Amino acid sequence: MAVKADEAATKRDLAQAEEKLTGKIDQVEQSLSAKIDANGVKIEANSAKIDQVEERLSAKIDASAASIHRLTVQVTKNGEAIKGTLTREEYKKDYNELLRELDGMMVVLLRVDQERAATNAWLGRVEADVQELKAR
Repeated sequence: MAVKADEAATKRDLAQAEEKLTGKIDQVEQSLSAKIDANGVKIEANSAKIDQVEERLSAKIDASAASIHRLTVQVTKNGEAIKGTLTREEYKKDYNELLRELDGMMVVLLRVDQERAATNAWLGRVEADVQELKAR
């Protein structure tokens, strides 16, 4: 029953149109419900995957945090050790002082060596005198 544009719609025509529209609405509603349910299942599956990824990332973050803590402690120790080392100027100062002390020791050793040589020469003369006195 095709209604022409210039004819008035009857109650029966309106009822048929309402039935068609109600049927279409029911079909669309069922289709949307099915799609929503399918998307709900996908969301739940993805939620589980997301939870697994979150657990793995949390473990990695915890491991990284522990590593960072160890590195921080080591950097702090290294910084303290560096503060305790001599600077070039301090090293030169200490080295020069050591050389001065060694020079002083060499002076003393030279004197001792000279005294030893003089003592040996004196002993040689004394022994010679003793030998000469024995020979008389």
